[in-house]
Amino acid sequence: KPSTELTQQQRAAIETRKVSVSLSAGAGCGKTFVLTERYLSHFDPHAPGALRPDQIGQLVAITFTARAAREMRDRIRKRCYERLQNAAAADAGYWADLLRALDNARISTIHAFCASLLRSRAVEAGLDPQFVVLEQAQADTLLSEAVDDEVRRLISERDETSLQLTVQFGLDGLRAMVRQFVLQST
Repeated sequence: KPSTELTQQQRAAIETRKVSVSLSAGAGCGKTFVLTERYLSHFDPHAPGALRPDQIGQLVAITFTARAAREMRDRIRKRCYERLQNAAAADAGYWADLLRALDNARISTIHAFCASLLRSRAVEAGLDPQFVVLEQAQADTLLSEAVDDEVRRLISERDETSLQLTVQFGLDGLRAMVRQFVLQST
């Protein structure tokens, strides 16, 4: 998309500096395009204060899904390659360096970004640096197992409140309440 086709909002998102930008729009509205252009605008070799390829780690792009992160990285790589192909001879090395640096770009999901931060400070956080982020299905299974174990324990110990709730709402109702309580308190 040539810059003449940008809407006022897209242009503002691409050109705004010294603040973080968050984009929210429906499917097909150009979010990835705008984020791609914004990302690369920080590396314009002719812009005052632009980042150099060796500073690629100073810029972070965060998406909600791994698919969106891959798509953004692929689009940035493609646009960077296009700029390399169209670059003046004096700028070709710059764009080639940026293309090579893209493997180290911090373009990821929220979970992956937080995991990388925690891994870099694992000792301070009291974590095993080899930890993994659970997939949602795994997290749901673990929560269900923990709720079932706790409800079983409370009933086997004849916990008065648990027994009353089981009589009133049934075992499945009690499990659902405990699950909801856990989800709301995290």
